[in-house]
Amino acid sequence: MQRITLRDSRCLAYSWFGAPRPVAHESGAGVRTTAAAAAAPRGVLVHFHGFLSSRLEAALLDDDAKNLGLSVLAVDRPGHGGSTLNPAQTVGSMAEDVRELLDSLGLSSVYIQGASGGAPYACATAALLGDRAAGLLLVCPLMPTAGREEELQSGASPSNLRLARGARHHPWREWAMLHALRLLQRVPHGDLLLRLGGFSEEDRKVLAERPEAAAVLKSAVREGLAPGVAGALQDLQLFYVSPRAVDLPSLALPTHIWQGTLDSTTPPAMARAYARALPNATLHELEGEAHLSLPFRHNRAILGSLLA
Repeated sequence: MQRITLRDSRCLAYSWFGAPRPVAHESGAGVRTTAAAAAAPRGVLVHFHGFLSSRLEAALLDDDAKNLGLSVLAVDRPGHGGSTLNPAQTVGSMAEDVRELLDSLGLSSVYIQGASGGAPYACATAALLGDRAAGLLLVCPLMPTAGREEELQSGASPSNLRLARGARHHPWREWAMLHALRLLQRVPHGDLLLRLGGFSEEDRKVLAERPEAAAVLKSAVREGLAPGVAGALQDLQLFYVSPRAVDLPSLALPTHIWQGTLDSTTPPAMARAYARALPNATLHELEGEAHLSLPFRHNRAILGSLLA
């Protein structure tokens, strides 16, 4: 884990995965530039993790990113993992944090990926970066539901519907539930979230088939909840209560959206809504795949779509 200290004295934590990271250096004029490592000629992908997770989930991208020549820069949201909580957190403030990180690393152009609950933050960062964002990748994306609950949550599992209703009407219950999950994730067999988190039968099947990937997810959740649950509670408010903060039709960059038809965590209605709203989007819907099975089985194709 690496950290930078932001202008407001908070810390932002990040880790590198995939191909060797670019090397920042000072030019003769004293301006920071970036020379890409020879083994990573195809760019940097900024990864925004899912709900209750952390930068460590990007370890699932490591091998495929190496093969494609992508360096993956995975960032902890404030209040998750090693990043300091921001009491005034919004999707826009997270985008500002990431821009400051990219400036400090001398990165002038990046791809952006949002997985599940990372999608709103990825879109906000793409909007803020403008031409610095070379492409956008949304994987099983969550779309904020305020005012569109019936449309966007069609097909969601009962546990995810309860989570959304709790965020809107009973936030104290969400606080208690998240604290319980945090404690369970700290014990050796504390995988209740992965077992009972509203995942489909196909997701449970792939977790059993790939115990090493399940272990990565468990570690990512444990790290994400290590500092407490305040960051996760902020996520819930942004996902289910706050009005949408990004003008999606203004994002004209090339965008690829990947979605499984059996996903009951972020149901296909959300991906289809993103595809309608984003003017340069391509939607890839895979029959028979779900929230975890889709990236587990198709990461290389998903990452490769950015470079095609």
